[in-house]
Amino acid sequence: MPEKVKIRLNVNGQPVEAHVDPKMSLLTFLREELGLTGAKDGCSEGTCGACTVIVDGAAKRSCLLKMKRMDGRSVETIEGVAEGDRLHPLQYAMVREGAIQCGFCTPGMVMAGKALLDRNPNPSLDEIEKALDHNLCRCTGYRPIVAAIQEAGRMLRAGVSEVPVGDLWPAEDQVVGRAVARVDGVDKATGRLKYAADLHVENMLHAKVLRAAHPHARLLRVDTTAAERAPGVVAVLTAKDVPGRNRFGLIRKDQPVFAEDRVRYLGDAIAAVYAQTEAQAEAALALIEVEYEPLPVIETPQQALAEGAPVIHEENEEGNLLCYIPIRKGDVEKGFAQADVIIEGEYYTPFVEHAYLEPEAGLAVPQEGGVTVYVGSQSSIHDQEDVAAALSLPLEKVRVIHTPMGGAFGGKEDITVQIVAALGALKTGRPVKFVWTRRESLIASIKRHAEWMRYRTGATRDGKLVAAEIEIYGDGGAYASATDAVLFRSAAFSCGPYEIPNVKVDVYGAYTNNPPCGAMRGFGNPQATFASEIQMDRLAEALGMDPVEFRLKNILEPGKVTITGHVLQHSVGARATLEAVRDSLAASGMPTPPPGKRIGVGFAASYKNVGLGSGMEDGAGAHLILQSDGSILLREGAMDMGQGADTVMVQIAAQTLGVPFNRIRVHVGDTALDPSGWMTTASRQTFITGNAVYHAALELRADLCAAVAEKIGVPANQVKLAKGVFRLTDGDEALTTLEELAAWAAAEGKTFEREYFYVAPQTYPVPDHVDPVPARDPDETRLHFAYSFGTQAAIVAVDEETHQVEVLKVIAAHDVGEPINPQGIVGQIEGGILMGIGYALSEEFRLEAGRPVTDRYAKLGLPGVARMPEMVALSVSDPHPEGPYGAKGMGELPMSPTAAAIANAIYDAVGARVCSLPITPEKIAAARREHET
Repeated sequence: MPEKVKIRLNVNGQPVEAHVDPKMSLLTFLREELGLTGAKDGCSEGTCGACTVIVDGAAKRSCLLKMKRMDGRSVETIEGVAEGDRLHPLQYAMVREGAIQCGFCTPGMVMAGKALLDRNPNPSLDEIEKALDHNLCRCTGYRPIVAAIQEAGRMLRAGVSEVPVGDLWPAEDQVVGRAVARVDGVDKATGRLKYAADLHVENMLHAKVLRAAHPHARLLRVDTTAAERAPGVVAVLTAKDVPGRNRFGLIRKDQPVFAEDRVRYLGDAIAAVYAQTEAQAEAALALIEVEYEPLPVIETPQQALAEGAPVIHEENEEGNLLCYIPIRKGDVEKGFAQADVIIEGEYYTPFVEHAYLEPEAGLAVPQEGGVTVYVGSQSSIHDQEDVAAALSLPLEKVRVIHTPMGGAFGGKEDITVQIVAALGALKTGRPVKFVWTRRESLIASIKRHAEWMRYRTGATRDGKLVAAEIEIYGDGGAYASATDAVLFRSAAFSCGPYEIPNVKVDVYGAYTNNPPCGAMRGFGNPQATFASEIQMDRLAEALGMDPVEFRLKNILEPGKVTITGHVLQHSVGARATLEAVRDSLAASGMPTPPPGKRIGVGFAASYKNVGLGSGMEDGAGAHLILQSDGSILLREGAMDMGQGADTVMVQIAAQTLGVPFNRIRVHVGDTALDPSGWMTTASRQTFITGNAVYHAALELRADLCAAVAEKIGVPANQVKLAKGVFRLTDGDEALTTLEELAAWAAAEGKTFEREYFYVAPQTYPVPDHVDPVPARDPDETRLHFAYSFGTQAAIVAVDEETHQVEVLKVIAAHDVGEPINPQGIVGQIEGGILMGIGYALSEEFRLEAGRPVTDRYAKLGLPGVARMPEMVALSVSDPHPEGPYGAKGMGELPMSPTAAAIANAIYDAVGARVCSLPITPEKIAAARREHET
């Protein structure tokens, strides 16, 4: 044990004396010794800034500070910024400005911003950006964070030192279409919200996993004897200790909990150690002896599908072919015969890391012969099923309780910590906490699919698209995850939001020895959009047409047919988004080129499904309960990962019931108590769970009005409920209040509650061959019940010598149906734009022979605040007749068009056509040389 030293310091105004390991980080001391969990561990390397605190008046990353340097220092954490129901102006502004989504970065952002405002309450934009230089946000796009610091500065200069929490939420019921503050915003702004890694229970063990030493090898021997005898170790478990199914997966159950006879990527788990402390568990991993027989490493789909390639999954009848998706529409040969211009192109998009700020974490607690798992996941129901199968327990013996998610973007659909923690809890009879390190997350977590795309597109001289032939190879990695579904989306949206009568699409997914690839924001759509929208620009150039007018000439509209045969009927806002972007650009004009730089503008359009579709049943439940104090408890299953689903559901409930927004409390994701929302995926929750809430609220309101009507002796249709007060429909006099009705019901032993399970409209799979003019009823052609549409224009400046690219402005118009929360929609658009900028210019998860080259958070190329462009976010209203209040989902789509728009803008600026991501200065220089020769 390291020798401890005595340290005296001041924390949040209180003297603290402790004997600690001098090498312990300040972050660990705050979290583990003092229980101050507001500062977060997002990377352990000083890159993300989630651990930021104020030390002697300056913002510092606490993961980098060692306790030996802290004697005599003064530390302020997020917990010390405000007390009770009062907020610091910056905390208030963060909530009010929509600067909080997942909230994991928020305490660090608040502390960095407060340190600046303490010194200078009137900072410039440059000073704000410098203050946030070490803080990353993956959700918001930074603009509202900057705006919050500016607003807080104005409040401080006006003498406002604190703000009541109650000022944030309206005591009104007409809240649909309003920018209502998020229901969880205050808990996130104050650091009170507990994520999974913040949880602590008595007698808790810590789990650590030994992962594979080779990306592909036979597993010959695993000896855990020495590890079992190590100090603090309670148990070491391997594949032989899994009592049930040693497999899990979203679609195919092909990934082992623990490897049995083979490892297929570096993230494969060999064994788990459960010990009294995290350090003891980590030390014991080194004592496990493993003997391997290395096998050839397959790095690409092309290698995987080559004749004679080693088979990664011997049980797979198709060898390394994970999936094959064909789409046929019309007669593609006839279509190309009609074309006056044919453009061919090859495109590549890389693996990308989700990079959510919160690493994977969970806590499992044994209870009554079963287990309760606390985890931030996109589907409690799916987790429950896979955990129960692995532990050989009935479903009712496995309870999954949703904890807040510090971002997900699709990456928390898959099982990560759940089974290992639950298995340890069941075997040891003690609670088990399992938190991945950031390095572990980079190695083991799923990625965005790398895709190789070959396009051939034809158009007539008057600008009508007539044919497209597309071949796509997607790298599924070592296990299936969501590859079948993701690559289906790449196929279905491969031609963009345009009507093309003749189409041939072939998409191949392959197993490789890379990390598994699965759901990530856009779900196969960003890859296809990058290729298809460059094709559109190249066709427009060859035809001598304006790129926007060329797109408008072919855009999908009601009555037109997608490449999957779907005859569109309503809420098709593609044209409106194109026109909105065109008009906004025309009104604002182009900036003057900075010295030594060239300016370019590029466009891209895209569309994306809302909901599961393809004939899959899609539904969700909601349960509304009148509480004894007259408030409403809403139980539902739409996992909020930062997109604001909780707030949207409360808005729908408030307006439909006639109950003030601030009188509704939401509870989500407990498999023992809350209705199923299945999974937060496919931008489905606003439509699916939103409809469940809407219908449950209609029914509960009718019950409440009927009860009041019966008490006063009038027909039920003569009583209305608004703002929590019952009145006659033709009068203003208050009959009674919801609080009074609740008190009466409690006294009488009566309850008022309604549960509703909503099932989405029927959808259908893609037929084997699509007729360009389908003869079926349009409803029977429906691949999805709704789509979101979007268009973006990017303005870039390219340095003529260095070829560095600066994105100056992005105009983004997105069809949202009808907005429930406009501020939330802007947040999704702006956050998507920043993610799209990273995808376009800097982000790539690089591998060599199955081993990550991108092995640190700092290497991911994530955009910081300095790369934030001017952003114009436009919502296009095109109500969906079956959406709640006309709304539909849109959270995924905003990152899809950005990379293609930037690529087209770079070409417009310097004539460099780069067809692979990320678009680096080296690629631009090479493309310019090729263009000039």
